[in-house]
Amino acid sequence: MGTGKQIADYATGAYEVKGGYIYGKVGQVWTAAAQAQMEKDKAGDPDYAESIKYGKQWIGHKVWDCSGLTMKGAQEAGASIHHGSNSTWNYDCAYKGELTDGVALPVGAFVFVYNEKKKNRSHIGVVTGENEVTEASCARVGVIKSKVHKDKWDEWGLCKGVEFDFIPQVDPDYRPTLRKGDSGTYVTMMQELLIQRGYSCGSYGADGKFGNATLAALTAFQRDYGLAADGICGPATWEKLQGSEPVKRYTVTIPHLTLKQAEGMKATYPEAIITEEAEEND
Repeated sequence: MGTGKQIADYATGAYEVKGGYIYGKVGQVWTAAAQAQMEKDKAGDPDYAESIKYGKQWIGHKVWDCSGLTMKGAQEAGASIHHGSNSTWNYDCAYKGELTDGVALPVGAFVFVYNEKKKNRSHIGVVTGENEVTEASCARVGVIKSKVHKDKWDEWGLCKGVEFDFIPQVDPDYRPTLRKGDSGTYVTMMQELLIQRGYSCGSYGADGKFGNATLAALTAFQRDYGLAADGICGPATWEKLQGSEPVKRYTVTIPHLTLKQAEGMKATYPEAIITEEAEEND
């Protein structure tokens, strides 16, 4: 298993070679031909507007976009993650939280900018030292260093499948949006609340992994409590999970059913357990 230092070293290397920024790139050497082709193919595309305007200064340099830099760093540490800061947050972080004053982060941790208007993560960087972030910032300035606790950084995450020097203290009042595929402390917290309310998260219980069994438990909870049963644990679901009383649940045994009748009951109630009755001796 790779380490957070390997992620940080990759980002630091990109800074030291005076790396540039081109939207959608992951460390390629930028060429005049590539610049001309981008200007031709991407004219009018707002995602590429800044790269078209400033891209010529990066000819001859390696170039990344923000999540291209973090994705390649994760690959250096042996992890496979998405190219996209929002997808990295949603699917690739084993631990994550709100970045508040006083939160210490290990090298290699990701930091995110939260876009309040779009409700997603619009930018990502890598912690490369104490109070230091290395980021592929924009086509105007390329790969730069900034401060961890500068106003623009809102959240942090630790990449799945990577070892870090320590795990940051989790804010007990912070509640991230959780989806299938997520894992970590907050998933465990959600699972424990579901189990307390009578919703099974599968044979492994509160294991911190948001899989199919947890998805089924969450959607069942949402239906029972009048929420949109979308399988996403957002603010409204967290509020219900933490504010509602556990539902009392009971086990009912129906004796003397035929096998066909028992299988019919199980079709209606998937959690039903079919048990063969013992024969009575005279």
